Amino acid sequence: MAVDGVLFDLDDTLFDHRGAADRGLRAWLEGLGLDGMLEDHVDRWFVLETLHHERFQRGEISHTDQRRARIRSFLPGWDLADDAVADDTFAGYLACYRAAWSAFADAGAALERAHAAGLKVGILTNGDQAIQETKVQRTGLASYGVPVYASSSLPAAKPEARAFHHVCAELGVDPAATVMVGDSLRHDVRGAQAAGLQGVLVDRSGRYRADEVAGVTRVRSLADLVW
Repeated sequence: MAVDGVLFDLDDTLFDHRGAADRGLRAWLEGLGLDGMLEDHVDRWFVLETLHHERFQRGEISHTDQRRARIRSFLPGWDLADDAVADDTFAGYLACYRAAWSAFADAGAALERAHAAGLKVGILTNGDQAIQETKVQRTGLASYGVPVYASSSLPAAKPEARAFHHVCAELGVDPAATVMVGDSLRHDVRGAQAAGLQGVLVDRSGRYRADEVAGVTRVRSLADLVW
C-alpha cells in the first residue's frame, strides 16, 4: 500500500534528548561539586530517568511526581522530603538540560522531504504536551509546521495502539498507509506494527543487534529515509 503519512518520534529521533541530557547533567553535577565518579553518576541518572518516566507513561504518577522521584533516588543522602526543595533541586538540572537543547542536524531536512513528497506529517511523542512543544519551538523545528501529539494529550502512550490510531485519525490517514519513524524498537517500531502501521527504526549508534531487528527497516540517519 502506498505511504500517505509519516509520524516522527521526537526525543532521540528529531531532538537530541540524550545528548542534551548528558551535557546538561555533567554541567549540573560539576556545579554541585559532584564530578567525582562522573560516569557512574551519569549512568545511574539515565537508569532512573527511564524507570520513573515509564511510570508516568503508565499513568502511575504525574509528570511532576516522576521528577521528584528521580531526584530523590539520585541524591538519597540529601534532605529532599519537602516537595518544594525537591523541585528546586531538580530545576538546577533542568536549566542545564534546556541550555543544551538541539535538534539533530538531519531533522529539518527530513521534515521538508516528507512534506515535499506530499505526505501528511506529524510528531508522535511520549511526554508532556507543553514540554514537547517547547522543545520543537526552541530548536527551530516548529518552522516546518508539523503538529505535535504528546502522550499527555492522547488516550494512551506509545506503544499502545490507541496512541497511533488517534494520531492517524487526526491527520486523516489510514494506519496501514502510515510509517512511524523512531529510535525505540519497542515503543516506535513494534508498537506501530502491532497497530497496523509500518515502522522504521532510527539506530544512529548501532545500539541494536542484527538479531533484535530481523525484518525491521533500520536506518542510521534520517537522511536515509526515502519516500
